[in-house]
Amino acid sequence: MRRAITGLACVVLSTGIVAMATQPVKIDFEKDEVGKAPRAFSFALTGQGKAGLWVVQKDDAAHGNVVVQTDSDRTDYRFPLAIYNEFSAKDVDLSVQFKAISGKGDQGAGLVWRYRDQNNYYITRCNALEDNCTIYHVVNGRRVAFQNKNVKVPTNMWHTLKVVAAGDHFLVTYDGNTVLDAKDSTFADAGKVGLWTKADSVMAFDDLTIVGR
Repeated sequence: MRRAITGLACVVLSTGIVAMATQPVKIDFEKDEVGKAPRAFSFALTGQGKAGLWVVQKDDAAHGNVVVQTDSDRTDYRFPLAIYNEFSAKDVDLSVQFKAISGKGDQGAGLVWRYRDQNNYYITRCNALEDNCTIYHVVNGRRVAFQNKNVKVPTNMWHTLKVVAAGDHFLVTYDGNTVLDAKDSTFADAGKVGLWTKADSVMAFDDLTIVGR
């Protein structure tokens, strides 16, 4: 079994209570049914266009089940979200593995934290067409970048994106290398965490790992 749940996180999932996880919660989708949306997630959309379609699929032997945002609507200001229901915190360590599969307009994959609703949250993302990683706040549906760095993000390869959020300080690493070190005080309260894509990005995700601070 690849889904590792320990400590308080076990209480969170067995009771359905949204709480901080003091030990890592690793969501690997192995117990989710292929062809359906992953359990324990809710889905939302920032912007316009079609809602995202998040489907569990089989990948290679190393990854097994993964979740893929499969809808390729090319609306530019379109940000499908998959929000994890069973966790909320202000300070958090988040990581995920992602793979850019396709997208003519965008190939962006991101992590969301301090999520209030579909129009208010933090996001860091890497883009395989633009070859960069960026951190944003989204306020009332308006996405504003506050740091960016050019990095190579090859398509059809697995990568690891991680953010450590502590107060107003955010440290982002990509494939083990620090790419963003930024401060912002837009959202100071606890919120949920999740996954993000943009426009026609078809992206795969695996091993979402969450540690509350």
